[in-house]
Amino acid sequence: MTAIIPRTTVETLVAHRNRALTLYADAYDAIDRAAKAVLEAAGAAKNAAPVRNRFNHGGDRQKEELLSPPNVPPKDEYLSAARFVTDTDVWASLIAMTDLQRLMDKKAKDEFAADLIRNPPEVTVENVLATFETFAVQAGDIFKRGIAECFSQLDRRFRSHDGWKIGSRIILTHAFSEYGSWNYYRNMRDTIQDVERTFYVLDGKRPPEDYAGIIGAIEESRRGSHGKRQSEAETEYFVARGFMNGNAHLWFKRDDLVEKVNQLLGEYYGAAIPEDREPDEATNFDNQKTSLAKNYGFFATPTPVVDRVIEAARLYRADELKITVLEPSAGEGALALAAANAGAAVDCVEVHQERFRQLCRLKPRIRAVYHIDFLAMQPRAEYDRVIMNPPFDRERDIDHVLHAMKFLKPDGLLVSVMSAGTEFRDTKKAIAFRKLIEGLGGRFDDLPARSFASSGTNCNTVILTVRQRRREVMP
Repeated sequence: MTAIIPRTTVETLVAHRNRALTLYADAYDAIDRAAKAVLEAAGAAKNAAPVRNRFNHGGDRQKEELLSPPNVPPKDEYLSAARFVTDTDVWASLIAMTDLQRLMDKKAKDEFAADLIRNPPEVTVENVLATFETFAVQAGDIFKRGIAECFSQLDRRFRSHDGWKIGSRIILTHAFSEYGSWNYYRNMRDTIQDVERTFYVLDGKRPPEDYAGIIGAIEESRRGSHGKRQSEAETEYFVARGFMNGNAHLWFKRDDLVEKVNQLLGEYYGAAIPEDREPDEATNFDNQKTSLAKNYGFFATPTPVVDRVIEAARLYRADELKITVLEPSAGEGALALAAANAGAAVDCVEVHQERFRQLCRLKPRIRAVYHIDFLAMQPRAEYDRVIMNPPFDRERDIDHVLHAMKFLKPDGLLVSVMSAGTEFRDTKKAIAFRKLIEGLGGRFDDLPARSFASSGTNCNTVILTVRQRRREVMP
């Protein structure tokens, strides 16, 4: 703990804080006595001169501005404000005094600032040490999250942990305006600083000030002229080039730091980023994974995701017949139960023994439960809807979705959670799958980042919605 901030320093600051609050309390008492004294003096003056006429109205301004009693709020309100302001200032100073701020991403800073605005924790030695110890423990995760969010803002492909690697450069579109200055609508200046901060921290160095580093080098290279123009700047970590179209390219000079970034991203998303992925030798969908995924690929579907899936599934029809729904690899049945609660007739498939038993206990709310590996199940085109959250590992989600499509009636609707990498991978399977979905008029919609964090993974996800329109294109 002493590596972050010495206990003696905290004790000194807390002592100053406590003295300030004591002095505020004394000041309130003094103001209250002064207000009463002014009122008493005004009363004595009125006794001495009860008449007001044309000869004494000239003193009205002085009475109002100089001789009025001070406005004294209730003591609790006054001391509460004193505590709020003092503790907020002390916490801000503590953050500035420590080295934690350089490891905090924008989200962590925003969350901490919001806490201070709402109700700053009382500044005591124990609270300060406990708070900073918590930040120290979480600093690694916060830093990884900052890297993930920084790069995911540059390109939607960076949302996936398994379909890409940061390579030798990044492209920042519309970084500069038509006048040649920073395009503040895109705010790529701050994005470049976030990238630079990542490299400095990973190299064990303190990030430079706002005007220095790669930002300072870029601005110096573009100084002295106006309008669209090219430029080039270089630091120990980067080569930055600006182009006439307003784009900027940032080349990385340190392959070892790029490798560290990729490793930390993999740790954040809960899976190691593979080496450059070779396209599958098999064409299209012929290389289906028949083995079961690790831990059966199970991550429970959080309630907000369940709500999105059920909304997209449109579990209603014009006649009085029930919508028939299949949930493959149903897990604990979160989607199935939500569909049943919406009035659908639901069947489930689950290979895991204990989760199969759990699903059986949900009868008769769930119509049927099949204990089998879904990919080994013989297709029956008898369902109006398929709703699913399949395993993602090694493109298994594509295999499961393709198999699930065969269970739909003509014009039936499938809604599936899938890995965000499904939209971006360059494997033959992913490319062919996207072509199929496009031909069927399907769509991918992003789920918010960390939608599955409560289930133990930061893997980014999308929701696929597609109808079974053209069976002839199915593999």
